[in-house]
Amino acid sequence: MLNKILTATFNSTMMICAFSIAQMSPTYATTPDNNVKLDNLSQTACIKSSGLISATASSPIRFSDKLLVEARVIEGVWPQAHMNGAQARMLCLYNRKTKQVEVQEWPTQPKPAPTLKDVWWQAEDIDGKGIIDRSELTFMLGSDGKIGGKSGCNGYSASYQITEGKLKVTSPLISTRMLCAPAIMTQEQNFHKMVETIVSFTISAEGALILQSADGTTSHFVRK
Repeated sequence: MLNKILTATFNSTMMICAFSIAQMSPTYATTPDNNVKLDNLSQTACIKSSGLISATASSPIRFSDKLLVEARVIEGVWPQAHMNGAQARMLCLYNRKTKQVEVQEWPTQPKPAPTLKDVWWQAEDIDGKGIIDRSELTFMLGSDGKIGGKSGCNGYSASYQITEGKLKVTSPLISTRMLCAPAIMTQEQNFHKMVETIVSFTISAEGALILQSADGTTSHFVRK
């Protein structure tokens, strides 16, 4: 698997050069002390050449004592301001005889987009007012076009639409009619109003769902 990754990541010219060096070089004797010294040199050179912030290096992969090239994976943070602290991964080839270093970005697979529908979301904050301890305010956006959940005392449901990042409830909320403590009922009314006036949503880098209402207030939810 590693050979496939290296072959796919580094161009054929680099690999041919590495093998050519091996054919021209004598056996490079290894001892425990030598290996520690080589590890330190290789790690330092690869980290420096990567140019990444807070970079770390994996253990080296050595193919043989005759092939003097070893490989490491370097991980860290892109230093460029426009990258906004994005994580980076690179492959590093280090020649133990010539101390030559070659680094190349190892493209990482993008994370899958967070799922919005058919997931239970639990409220952590409604309109910047928090929520009453141990009260359950939830909702789910179903694939069937229905939104529903618990609003502290009663269950509720309605229809909704999502268009170009805009979320809109398209029918009046239907709710059960249980009675609870006055504070819970007041919170429930505010929650229903928030749901009915949602205009947009975003999912944060941490996976939290942020709903914006027509009056500009926001409410925060996490996966239940």
